[in-house]
Amino acid sequence: MSPVSMNDGEVQHYASSILVKGQQYFATLTNKRLIIDGPTSREFKTTSIIAAYQIPLQDREPAVKIVFQTPAGQKEMIWTFPCSEQFREGERDAWVDNITNIVGENPLAVPAENEQTRTDINKDIVIETETEKPKPSETITIIESKPEEKPAGEPDLIQGETITISTAGVRVKHTFFTIYLTNLRLILQNNAGKIGREFAISDLKDAAELESDAGEPEIALSVGMQSGLRQMILSFPTKPARDAWMSELQAKLPAHRPEPKHEEPAAPERVGTFVPATNEKTLVTTPNVRIKNRLSVIHLTNTRFVVDTPSGLVGEFALNTLNRAVRMASEIGEPGIALKIGSSMGEKEMHIIFSSVNDREAWIDALTEVIPDRAITTPETRDYTVTTVTPQKPVHTQQISCPSCHAMNHAADEYCSFCGAELHPATVEDRPQRVQKTQKRAKPEKVRAERTPRMPKPKAPYNGSIMGFITRPTDAFSYYCRDGVKQALPLFLLSGAIWSVITVLFLAFIIPLILKLDKATFPIITSMSDNPLLLVIMILMLFVLWAVAVLLHAVISGGLAALIEPGASFSECMGVVMRSSMTFAVCGWIPIFGMFAASIWASICAWKGIASSQDMGQGVAAAASFVGLVIIYAVLVCIGVI
Repeated sequence: MSPVSMNDGEVQHYASSILVKGQQYFATLTNKRLIIDGPTSREFKTTSIIAAYQIPLQDREPAVKIVFQTPAGQKEMIWTFPCSEQFREGERDAWVDNITNIVGENPLAVPAENEQTRTDINKDIVIETETEKPKPSETITIIESKPEEKPAGEPDLIQGETITISTAGVRVKHTFFTIYLTNLRLILQNNAGKIGREFAISDLKDAAELESDAGEPEIALSVGMQSGLRQMILSFPTKPARDAWMSELQAKLPAHRPEPKHEEPAAPERVGTFVPATNEKTLVTTPNVRIKNRLSVIHLTNTRFVVDTPSGLVGEFALNTLNRAVRMASEIGEPGIALKIGSSMGEKEMHIIFSSVNDREAWIDALTEVIPDRAITTPETRDYTVTTVTPQKPVHTQQISCPSCHAMNHAADEYCSFCGAELHPATVEDRPQRVQKTQKRAKPEKVRAERTPRMPKPKAPYNGSIMGFITRPTDAFSYYCRDGVKQALPLFLLSGAIWSVITVLFLAFIIPLILKLDKATFPIITSMSDNPLLLVIMILMLFVLWAVAVLLHAVISGGLAALIEPGASFSECMGVVMRSSMTFAVCGWIPIFGMFAASIWASICAWKGIASSQDMGQGVAAAASFVGLVIIYAVLVCIGVI
């Protein structure tokens, strides 16, 4: 085998011949790469190697199993050695020791025991591992690394910056990162060694420990941005790694810093305008809470729930009207509570959005104490959306005009605030007779009432209706954010069936009567009304053509979204486009312009749906939706359909 050419700063650690599925290769391990040279040459970055283990084969032959980390998950490769039998154990130990020295102990590594293995290497280097009870995750495909890529390593630090803690294999949405916490910033580095995102320490507001439905240890990290407070979920490979990060974050984030000790504790300042009544005990008070896009201060006492603003109280509710409290998340992942309140008009729901998870949990604990007989559920879903609130209507007040300067004053005032004249004349007994007669003839000043501005009707919360996919796509696709192709297929097929049936019925029975078509010029259209078989064939043809066009649009949009935004889900984006095709059933059957109007409407709904369900920018989502529509129309023009 020819020697491997080294890059700048690269040092060779070990090299020898290996066997993979009976074929011989020459492997070279450096501080940056693992190169396999033979019938097909491949190389892997050492940062993608999780660990190497000693495993015995069926015939007790020494072997090495190497575990890699790829975007699709953990992959494995089995090596044996072509040397004499007395040297095979030494080769195995040498490779395991050298790989372990380079990659170190990785929390993602899970040793396998009592496995029966078989290996194979071909032009794609596909290695499979079989156990007594095979699992889908044990079929391995090693994805080759491009030789021209720069090996991944620690990110470039600025002057005075030091790394506090780092962990590999942390998942954010659908992407794995190696994350670093320095004294200045939080860095998310992908498997290619490039920085995906970074945040200044001053932008990190709060952190809380969580566990996913699958039992993964997670940290909910609140990040302050120009558009508001956002929450990022970090899924760690092990619980000790999560605990170590929480310890470091608690030392740096302002929400966890201990309050400075004062020699003389200051008297607590009152928050908001709310003043408790006599013998009323305040259980919890939280400022900077958002209720329907309005910042408020909320208080919970032993008798009532109060919503307070700088302009005064906007609502208070007795404890016996609080029926249920449900954990929720806003459209951008902020922690919140959906509080159900009973009244004579029925049960209403109030969405309360907090600035931190700790505030939300404090309110859940307090509500549990005051309404113990009612359910407080804990689902952390995105099924709730924040709606706009109607501000409190101003109190009707009466005004009176000053008799001297005609300035408007409150009716209860005695003197004009502008000129100081008396607003209310003296009684009849105190005035001269002439003034009494004049006053009898004089018309009294009209009392003007302040007009209350008409407020817009508040938007009702989305309840999961099917029509929401075309009337309220942002709310609907946020509600069904995890639905993919399988969940969207029934509505997709129903929409196409409705469109094709109504369109053919128009062509067969309505269009010939309106346009008075000649049977000799249009034999197919005019004969459909008399031939049921031809009518059914035309319906099937239109349905197949429509389904192919919409599915091609869904594939193009899903592929573009996943290509532009690595965290986007291809299946979920396809489901969004398939659900948006419901517009064809609404207006696509209208002659001449109905099909074009329905396709443009469907693209707009897909744009809003992709942006809301995948947390993507509006520009990226619009490109993914409308580029697919343009391509579909170009294909239909080229094949002569339109």
